[in-house]
Amino acid sequence: MNKINALKVIKLSIGSSLAIFIAWLLNLEYSMVAGVIVLLTVKDTKKETLKGTIGKVYGFLLCTILSYLCFNILGYHLTSFSIFIFIIIFLCFLLKIQDVIAMCVVIASHYFLQGEISSRWILNEAGIFVIGAGIGVIINMYIPTNINKIYEGQKKLQEEVSTVLIDIADLIVNPKNENRYNKDLHTLNLLIDSSISAAYDNINNSLLSDTRFFLDHMDIIKSQRDILENLYSHVSQLSCAPPQAHILSAFIHKIGHTAFEAETVNLLLEELNRLMLSMKNQPLPINRMEFENRAILFLCLTELKQFLTNRKCAQMLRDNNFYK
Repeated sequence: MNKINALKVIKLSIGSSLAIFIAWLLNLEYSMVAGVIVLLTVKDTKKETLKGTIGKVYGFLLCTILSYLCFNILGYHLTSFSIFIFIIIFLCFLLKIQDVIAMCVVIASHYFLQGEISSRWILNEAGIFVIGAGIGVIINMYIPTNINKIYEGQKKLQEEVSTVLIDIADLIVNPKNENRYNKDLHTLNLLIDSSISAAYDNINNSLLSDTRFFLDHMDIIKSQRDILENLYSHVSQLSCAPPQAHILSAFIHKIGHTAFEAETVNLLLEELNRLMLSMKNQPLPINRMEFENRAILFLCLTELKQFLTNRKCAQMLRDNNFYK
């Protein structure tokens, strides 16, 4: 059992028991239902819990009004209760608050069993609801932050991006390394999916702070991934490795082994510009094959320029937000 699941078990157990105890102290009938409402209230994230609680408030009001109408017009018998169930389910789906159906049916069953919907019983059910929902919200306000986990995940992502980049550099001079590229790209895609999921969990558990920059960073990483796929597509079209290919491969290796710092990226961009200028000033190709291969290499340089620009944006985003 992982840490978060263990914490949730403890919170649900204590919260449910506490709600039942408080309802019992207040001499509320059906006090055990307060514990059930706690279980129905607590969700995986803070925002889901608050959103669900608001839906339960609407559900409670709707349930009480509908119970009053159905049972007082049709009577307190199974037919009227069945009609109530049909209508409440329809309305809950219509209002997109399906998760309150069970609570509404339980509360209506209390009215049904008592054979009256008086102010006393409405207050009794309201007390059970307030205690259960209130404790459910309170206990779920503490959810461990996963910011450090996200930060470590972002570092692993950048490292895996570098690994794939180095694979492409090796492919330029040794096309037999294709299987390693495919394996590392698959790992990168898995890391992207897990990091996006962790980022959304953090956003839904951050009620006051804005942490959407995690998703902005993921957009940059996905853009880098797309650039890597473009690089691979270009490199795969090389029919041979001219001297310029070895220079490009060495430069890509340098990028892959360089630390993630904005200032370092600026130096790499300057070196890339010098490399592009150098390739432009070299003697023209002597045959069609050399022309095509050198054109491919130049396309790779333009992709690398965008890659480095994205890396700079990613690093600035991390520096401005992750260490706050």
